[in-house]
Amino acid sequence: MPILTIKNWLDPVLRKKGEPIENIDDSIVTLSKNMFETTLDARGAGLAANQVGLPYNLFVVDMGIEKGEHDLITVINPVITAMEGEEISEEGCLSSPELYAEVKRALKVELKGIDLNGNEVRYEAEGFIARAFQHEMDHLNGSLFWDNLGKFKRDSLKRKFKKKQKELKA
Repeated sequence: MPILTIKNWLDPVLRKKGEPIENIDDSIVTLSKNMFETTLDARGAGLAANQVGLPYNLFVVDMGIEKGEHDLITVINPVITAMEGEEISEEGCLSSPELYAEVKRALKVELKGIDLNGNEVRYEAEGFIARAFQHEMDHLNGSLFWDNLGKFKRDSLKRKFKKKQKELKA
């Protein structure tokens, strides 16, 4: 399975909403497998389709990451149906590597969607996995994690990212 190129936050595809998937065919299954490999290679917790340049309403999340195991799931056309509580915790993104910020999220979520076999799935998650679900849902809605921050923090992160990009090109 090839490792896909992860788009950085400057790419306009990250500001586009994911389009619903009507037909789960071999291309969607292959995309999901490639996204798994890309997530593992990047040492991430999840990846949304638009992060690899495709406008689909699909993401993968490693449900076992906190246990040091890999338990990758694909959720197609996901919807968060319930949220409870809140917590502030550090968050980062594969589209803006090495940048982290304290982000307020719901502590618990219920997520519904479809798996690769066309079956309806439902997940209840809290803590880190609930955060990962919300983070990936933001991507599918054309939003980045720092959009949840105040202007000063958001602008500071953007400047840091641009500086890192210049250092990499030098």
